[in-house]
Amino acid sequence: MEMCSEAPNYDQNWPSDISVWVNGVEIGMWTSPGDFGDRRGKLNPNWWVESSTQYGFLKTWRVDQAKTTLDMESVSNVVLDDLLINQSPKLRLRIGIKPDAVHQGGLNLFGRQFGDYEQNIMMRVKYTLDQDGEFTA
Repeated sequence: MEMCSEAPNYDQNWPSDISVWVNGVEIGMWTSPGDFGDRRGKLNPNWWVESSTQYGFLKTWRVDQAKTTLDMESVSNVVLDDLLINQSPKLRLRIGIKPDAVHQGGLNLFGRQFGDYEQNIMMRVKYTLDQDGEFTA
């Protein structure tokens, strides 16, 4: 997902501690350095105001059997089993700022027609068959 901090208008130096939860489990936190408006977002429509947030960073979170990574760097020890995704057909994704975060600057999320990256928030779950022929995430 493409995201950044949220400030009044925009502010390149406006950190936000953005956390991500899956099924109620916090998988990690990323500190966005700012709210970016120094140039126009590559995909923003003509009607989008120049003095507003324009683009963010494309961030990739991954949870596997060993750890959670953000852009291939370890961010927490949360593993797939912690998310209990085999116990329900539903997944719940939450993105936000914790009330006790050091940097509570807010956040912006960009869809496929805004910012710099032509994609919506994407969540992929890969399942495999275990030794007993049961699906496992």
